Amino acid sequence: MSEIKITSEKAYKYRYFREESNRMLLAPFRALAKFTAVAGLFALIFEVRYFSEHSVEVYLSRLGAILVAFILLVISNSKFGKNHPVGLVHILLLTIIGSFGIIIYLIPDTVVFNSHIISLIIFTAALFLSWEVTNQIIVAIYYNVVFASSILMTDRAVYALPNMFESVLLVLFISAMAVAASSINYRLRRDAVFKTFEVAASEKRFRNIFENSAEGIYQSSLDGRFIIANPALIKMLGFKTLEEIKSIDIEKDVYKSPADRQTLLKLLSKQGKVKNYRLVLKRKDETHIVVKGNIRLITDDDENPLYLEGSLQDITQQVQAEYERQKALDALKMEKIKADQAATKAIEESNFKTRFLANMSHEIRTPMNSILGYLDLIENNLYEDKEELTTFARSGRLSAHSLLETINNILDLSKIEAGKMELDEVEFSVKKEMDKAISIISQTAKDKNIKVVEEYDDSIPHTLFGDATRFRQILLNLLANAAKYTERGQIDIIIQMIEERDNVAVIKTTIKDTGPGIPKENLKMLFRPFSQVHSLRSNKQGTGLGLVICKEFSNLMGGDINVQSEIGVGTTFEFTVNLGTKPSLIEQKLDYDKIATGERDNGFDEEPIKEIDEKKEFKKAIDQSTTYVDSNKKRILLVEDNPISQNVEVKLLKSVGYEVDAVSSGEEAIKSVATGRYNVVLMDIEMPGMDGLTATQKIRQLESESKKIPIIAVTAHSSMKDREKCLAAGLNDYIAKPISINFLKMTIDQWISYYR
Repeated sequence: MSEIKITSEKAYKYRYFREESNRMLLAPFRALAKFTAVAGLFALIFEVRYFSEHSVEVYLSRLGAILVAFILLVISNSKFGKNHPVGLVHILLLTIIGSFGIIIYLIPDTVVFNSHIISLIIFTAALFLSWEVTNQIIVAIYYNVVFASSILMTDRAVYALPNMFESVLLVLFISAMAVAASSINYRLRRDAVFKTFEVAASEKRFRNIFENSAEGIYQSSLDGRFIIANPALIKMLGFKTLEEIKSIDIEKDVYKSPADRQTLLKLLSKQGKVKNYRLVLKRKDETHIVVKGNIRLITDDDENPLYLEGSLQDITQQVQAEYERQKALDALKMEKIKADQAATKAIEESNFKTRFLANMSHEIRTPMNSILGYLDLIENNLYEDKEELTTFARSGRLSAHSLLETINNILDLSKIEAGKMELDEVEFSVKKEMDKAISIISQTAKDKNIKVVEEYDDSIPHTLFGDATRFRQILLNLLANAAKYTERGQIDIIIQMIEERDNVAVIKTTIKDTGPGIPKENLKMLFRPFSQVHSLRSNKQGTGLGLVICKEFSNLMGGDINVQSEIGVGTTFEFTVNLGTKPSLIEQKLDYDKIATGERDNGFDEEPIKEIDEKKEFKKAIDQSTTYVDSNKKRILLVEDNPISQNVEVKLLKSVGYEVDAVSSGEEAIKSVATGRYNVVLMDIEMPGMDGLTATQKIRQLESESKKIPIIAVTAHSSMKDREKCLAAGLNDYIAKPISINFLKMTIDQWISYYR
């Protein structure tokens, strides 16, 4: 395949040479033809007159040569003549030689002169005619044949002419020299044509590469102007024509940052060239592209810089792909880091949960063991007297409250983690909540001889709006912890308003104790779920949920909680909450008067505090009422499907003086209320068949006055949504189990007093 390619290229080169030789042969041929015609005219004028005895023959001879020269000139301009110039030259030379041969034949005395003239013509033609040496040999042959024939055919003794022998030698020598000259001329012209061919081929190849290259190729001056640029570069930079791109300033209009070109010029002045050099260029439409360039500085022989030349490849998509690939790799690395962190965190949380569950088992089993133990003692009459029986009951009750606190904390944490914790909004006094919280821990502080110091900011509005229960829960948790871990010294509680804006008061509460303190490395674990507070401060037991719940409640109320501690000095907790100075615009879902009542028992020794948010006249009646309701004259309808709970609640209600009837279903409740014999209904919500909500709705649809009877929900459900469902169904109030008989009596009496 390689030989075929080389042979084909060589044949093409020789064919090109022959074509070029034919083209180059035409010019000297035409000059020789014109010279022959002009010389023939002069011969007609002078030579005919000089040789009068042969004037006709001379005239015809020269005229014939003139005509042939003229005809050949005409033919040379035709397609045939351009394709066959060698034949025309041979005819012309043969005509010239023949014309001179006739003159020598007719006038032998002119043999020396004419032989010199024709030798000069033949030698000159050999120098200028671009043809193969074979043609020159042919010319020499018929030149010598004609010359010899002319001499031999004459009847005169031309050998006796002076210089005849020298003339014959000259003809022979000139013929040989003409052949040699033609050969040299032919080779020189052939080499020149071959070089021209190679240059033209190389230029054509370069032009093809230049014009069709996908890369931008250019030359530019040192002052920042394009000298040449191929179509790819013109298109790459967003232009349409070479003239347009030549008119721009490269540094200003092409480089995104002009400083980049100065940096490149400094680099080229040191290195001479750069390879795979990245640049950010600016297109005509101001968009940017990234290119990779191979650029060099062209200098003269004295190393003076002349211009720049190089090629540019648009690698914008490649760079974008590299960026996306690197971004993906970084994302994968980040995901791996996150996965590793998540795995580590999962392991840590699993360990925390394991310890937490073990601690929960202890925290649940310990009070449960006490409750069951005291019940066994009571059931088997293992007490000395009534006073000891009362002690057993009180101790069992305290254990039950401790168990309830643990269960409530677990439920709160589960709601928090599920994102289902909801806040209530009621009107309450921050000062009263502080006083109530202090009163709850006061006995513990008194027993330890710990002083409780309070400081309250009088600029705080008398009443604010928010979730009083959650605020109190945070406060009580922190105060209870302070009382629990402080063995001597004092507890400071400071409440102040740090900002008021847009109907929102930012309340900061600080609780400082003089306990043993917490190591700094353990502070960060205080608010993590499933970590135990007791393991950080002492060997006292705890669920490890209280501070977590405090932080979450504080966050839910728009604030935060922080802790500072020093070993041997004490611990300071600060938490902030956002409380409204006016009631917020909450969507009203109820068509009747809505009140928000108390929460479940908080687990401390004191009874829970209930908040009332009812119509102004109802609130006023409750706040101003000091009248004791005679329970013996009031009849209560208890709706409870659980026999044990029913028996307990009936006993408790009767113990405070009420007459009580109990039913176990919603249908029975409707029938009993329709009799009109009851003052209040205590309604369980979850019952088989007709539930408490449906039963209430049915009661409200009665046609008698009994439909207005106060109905109080008594249920184990305690979320805000459950409360809203109850109020929406027509219940008047809501009490969460387990119930306190004292609080239950207070609530019943308030509703009886309101409807009396």
